[in-house]
Amino acid sequence: MNRHRPNFTQLRERAERAIAEGKAGLALDPGGEKALELSHLIEELRIYQAELELQNEELIQAQERLAGVMERYRRLFESLPIPALVVDANGFIVETNQQAHAELGISHVALQRGSLFQLFDFPSRTRLHSLMRTRLDVGLHRLECMALKSGGEGKTCYDLHLLPLSLGPADERQLLVVLVDRSAEQALHLLSQELMQAKQAAEQANAAKGAFLANMGHELRTPMNALIGFSTLLLEGREAMTPHQRDYLQKIHDAASALSSLINDILDYSQVASGDLHLTPRPLDLDALLERTCQLYGPSAEKKGLAFSSLRDLDVPQVLAGDPLRLQQVLDHLVDNAIAFTERGSVQIRVERATPPESSGAPTTDPGCIRVRFAIEDTGCGLTPEQCQGLFVPFQQGNMSASRGHGGAGLGLSLSRGLVERMGGEIGVESQLGAGSRFWFTVPLRLVEGTEQDALEPVPTDTPAPSAPPVTATQPLDLDTLHLKLQTLVWMLDNRQGRARRLSHEIEFLVQGSDLEADYAPIAAAIARLDFEEALIGVRGLLRTHNWDLA
Repeated sequence: MNRHRPNFTQLRERAERAIAEGKAGLALDPGGEKALELSHLIEELRIYQAELELQNEELIQAQERLAGVMERYRRLFESLPIPALVVDANGFIVETNQQAHAELGISHVALQRGSLFQLFDFPSRTRLHSLMRTRLDVGLHRLECMALKSGGEGKTCYDLHLLPLSLGPADERQLLVVLVDRSAEQALHLLSQELMQAKQAAEQANAAKGAFLANMGHELRTPMNALIGFSTLLLEGREAMTPHQRDYLQKIHDAASALSSLINDILDYSQVASGDLHLTPRPLDLDALLERTCQLYGPSAEKKGLAFSSLRDLDVPQVLAGDPLRLQQVLDHLVDNAIAFTERGSVQIRVERATPPESSGAPTTDPGCIRVRFAIEDTGCGLTPEQCQGLFVPFQQGNMSASRGHGGAGLGLSLSRGLVERMGGEIGVESQLGAGSRFWFTVPLRLVEGTEQDALEPVPTDTPAPSAPPVTATQPLDLDTLHLKLQTLVWMLDNRQGRARRLSHEIEFLVQGSDLEADYAPIAAAIARLDFEEALIGVRGLLRTHNWDLA
């Protein structure tokens, strides 16, 4: 059925006329045509009545839906967690929500009698005027960083979002205005800028600290080397001294050596912390590395009555490629700690093939490398779990009172951790109080080809080798032995080792009567007067002259 809008006035007039005429006609002709027409009219009225009832029902449902929508809008508008206002085309406030009253600090009456423009300072108000003068079509319009007039010195910034609520004439439209507080974001931006400036200042200070430590380290090393060198000469010389004098001199030598070791640790730690530490991988002999460690720390262990040993598993190749100096440095720290904190029992170094990294559980992806674990086990006092957690923190010891009984600044383990991580490995400890400790570190070492083993670097030894007998002019010069001793001498001179003087005497005997005697004489003289820098330049020049490898 096609529905159309009825004309109720015409319908009523027509009905009245039809009824009047019908009554008159019915009186004259009860069964005639007029009676039939009146019957049709009454039927048509009934149809219109039914249509009106349907339209009325639809109108009631539409009004109910509209009321529901308005209620949802009202609840949404009132419960918005941000300030929201409804303004007319001229910017006067029509309606506000509770958050606008609470956050903008304006009373309900004053807010609904005022204008949107009065909320902001002059620059923001000007921007808002410019936007309101244009035709705001359907869609969202945004003004960023609008400052409230009441903000004072600490102005509160808002982003203003405007949304047209109707499509009627321009002077009748209303706008929904939502204010989004950007103060926290702005403060965070300012804080990030301050943090960036602080970071740059810290980096500059760290660089200045590194330069200062490097300069001061070299300045301190010179008198320390003089103390160590001259005390070594006096202790090894034949000058007559009383027992008290020798004891005092030995204490001076030991204190200078300890201070020199601490200076070296501080400089190395500074390099590790700043990322300036460079590794020098080269072929190294693990057995020679272990032998050198045993020679260096064996007397200390023997003096305390400790059994000191080392063991390399057969599945670990003897020759691998890594940084021998840094490996030796980590081993020295761990072994020295193990002996220092062990009063009875044993200390053992074990080298074994490591399982995949403990932290990741994934095997190494480089087929040319293997992971090697160095473990130092002792039967010392052990550590609690709490002590183990802070063990690798700089200037921190498991027992802070240990520095009084055993010495040390608590820097060795932290430096060892930095060196191991720089080599791509990891370090840890397993310990139980009263049952000893097991310090370990794993590092990736590269497999060495057969041709690379010819360039194997000799591991320098800290224990004096037996003096070689004088070489006469008729004896042939052993160039291989001389090459190895010169390489070891380079290492000692570069690390300011006082034992370089003894090794220099051996080389003097070795080159005596040969063509190299005159070449080596200036080097020996420089070492004798403890000018290690000049001696190092001379030895390197001698090696280059004869095309010998410096490694």
